[in-house]
Amino acid sequence: MKLAVLTLALASAGVSSTVFAAQLQGKVTDNQGKGIANAVVAVDGGSQTTTDAQGNYSLNVADNSHLHLHVSNNSYKHAERDVQSGSVTLTENFTLVSSKIENIVVTASPLGRSALESSTPISVLTEDQLKLNTEPTLGDTLDKLPGVQATHFGAGASRPIIRGMDGPRVQVLENGLSVGDASTVSADHAVTSEAASAQQIEILRGPGTLMYGNGAIGGVVNVVDKRISEQPVTDFNGSVGARYDSASDGNTVNADLNGGNGGFNWHVDGTRRRTNSYDIPGNAISGDDSSHGNVDNSQLELDEYAGAVGYTGDQGFIGVSGVRTESNYGIPLKGEADEPNITIDLKKTAWQLHAGLLDPFAGFAKVRVDAGYTDYQHAEEENGDADTFFYNKQTEARLTLNNNPWGEWQGSMGLHVVHRDFSVVGEEQLTPNSNTDTLAAFIVQERKVGDFRFELGGRIEHYKLDPEAMTLDTLSGEEEYQPEQLSDTNITASAGVVWDFDPSYNLSVALTRAERSATAEELFSYGAHDATQSFELGSAFQVVNGNIVTNASSADKEVANNIDVTLRKLDGAWTGSLSMAYNRVDNFFYENNTGLVASDLVNSDEEGDMPVYQYQQGDAELFSIEAQANIPFNDIWSLALFSDYTRAKLVDGGNLPRISPLRFGSTLNFDLQQWHADVGMVAYSKQDKTGENETETAGYTLVNAAVTYRLFADSSDVFVYLKGNNLTNVEARPHTSLLKDYAPLMGRNLMVGINYNF
Repeated sequence: MKLAVLTLALASAGVSSTVFAAQLQGKVTDNQGKGIANAVVAVDGGSQTTTDAQGNYSLNVADNSHLHLHVSNNSYKHAERDVQSGSVTLTENFTLVSSKIENIVVTASPLGRSALESSTPISVLTEDQLKLNTEPTLGDTLDKLPGVQATHFGAGASRPIIRGMDGPRVQVLENGLSVGDASTVSADHAVTSEAASAQQIEILRGPGTLMYGNGAIGGVVNVVDKRISEQPVTDFNGSVGARYDSASDGNTVNADLNGGNGGFNWHVDGTRRRTNSYDIPGNAISGDDSSHGNVDNSQLELDEYAGAVGYTGDQGFIGVSGVRTESNYGIPLKGEADEPNITIDLKKTAWQLHAGLLDPFAGFAKVRVDAGYTDYQHAEEENGDADTFFYNKQTEARLTLNNNPWGEWQGSMGLHVVHRDFSVVGEEQLTPNSNTDTLAAFIVQERKVGDFRFELGGRIEHYKLDPEAMTLDTLSGEEEYQPEQLSDTNITASAGVVWDFDPSYNLSVALTRAERSATAEELFSYGAHDATQSFELGSAFQVVNGNIVTNASSADKEVANNIDVTLRKLDGAWTGSLSMAYNRVDNFFYENNTGLVASDLVNSDEEGDMPVYQYQQGDAELFSIEAQANIPFNDIWSLALFSDYTRAKLVDGGNLPRISPLRFGSTLNFDLQQWHADVGMVAYSKQDKTGENETETAGYTLVNAAVTYRLFADSSDVFVYLKGNNLTNVEARPHTSLLKDYAPLMGRNLMVGINYNF
């Protein structure tokens, strides 16, 4: 592969450079000369340390011929500096400028940059923000971030949508590895990543996520937990939390414990959640008074337990974690006569290994290995009887090397391999059993020239989908069908630049060309699906005079050409950002309501009136704009504003389905010592730019408020909060939801919670 050859050639050049070991030391202070504790001092691509209580640091480096240093702290603007010296002892002092924008390092970024340094927009929900904003599903937790919406499939399954793209185009990760569930297969399948146990959640918009490949053409959501530590753990600490929700009579409890002796360390955590069917202000189904007041069969039960052990030393770390997830949730009823109660009974066991070694050999600052194995299954039950089972066994590994500078360029490269064994057994075998394999090489390099930071990257990936035979129920009887094997080579290339043209501003531009191969469900879905109340049909089929024609599609891969421009204001009287993106996607897969019903295709009377949704391909254009600002009036009062809009249409005419309309939100904040209070609203416009056979959706406004108090002790704190969502109890039916006609959003919901950290 060309990229692999290039990687080896560059590596050889790096190995030939002359290196010198040295000790780096210094002090990090604010503009008043006071030392800043817990600031991170890092050598580009290599070792890092944190400052002590007085702001002092000391760091051993293996190569001091050309160092690029980064210093960061959440409350200050990021600082960086080039150091070129042959001395064995280097002293570098830094002065950081206070910032109202949190400067958080993004672990999913291949270069380990903060959200403010990225050439594409990145959002990060911190641990404190998650305590207040965690919802039962990942999609609902992220739903109010600019450019991010949710599929809102009841209380148990809601997947994030980024700039109008969801499903297999948005890669959901845990610590940089795929969650390995079946959530991309259908909207009723839950994302098995628990926000209650997360340290932070990172959202990377756009396709410039080279490390993650075929499933990241629309963006990445990375849930980062505390299970494996890359830094020494020298004490015993943890947290315990509990929360009650009024609208679902729901309760959640979670806890984590961590310990270590500076070398070996351990971690355990657990989450337990129970909710009943949730309350709504009116009828779930328009005109049906029997559905008044709540959404039937929207209950949820979840238990998740995890443990990890690891070791950290001067030269690196290694850790292994295991997690068990068990969940049972209902699919909201459509309101039809003799309709069965459908529930999803889910079980997942996942293992992850993460290891890193500093200065492994000449020319490279760090080598890292991330690997995981997931054993997932769920049963779809009708009135308590399981008739269909979904299984997914997935193995993944990534090897990443951070190179020392090649001239003025520095970055990372690596190999990425994934094997997926997916199968469905039972009455609703919608897709054929299949094996999917990907093997990829990637490289990302960065160079800083004055006020400009340039970034180049590429990935080449071999993708192979090997499906088994399946049986089709047609008007002329059952028919055996052997889907065709799919083998593709996908190439992704990106280029970006960040221009720090003023101390208070930066401007970034990113260009990306990304390719994505089709999944088994997009190509070969065939059959009635009670959970989504639809008959699903893949693009490989065509209906001609009521007859099914197989292999009617050439399954052209998607090709996305994306430009992203972001302007950020980092400090001053107000702070904020404005992002605009244009994405032209050739051969875009979308699930279209054909206007047919199941009886047009099959003999079964049971599913006769189910609408037929088919995956189709067409060239598409998606334009997105996101804006946010924070305006402080004084040290106590501030106003936060945001708005986003995605316009998604087919080049040949028509609109893509289930695209969120224009949104606008504002929040008035009050902060005084340990107290915080806010009141805000999010207004959704009417969506009348609909896809084929798709109905319009009325606009609505959600009003929310919260009050929090944090009590500090010597080595612990207590965080107490009262929060209200949809305080005006309005009827809200998101246009992104397949269930909007019979499962509106939750009505007025009061939440009270407490977290104890020690």
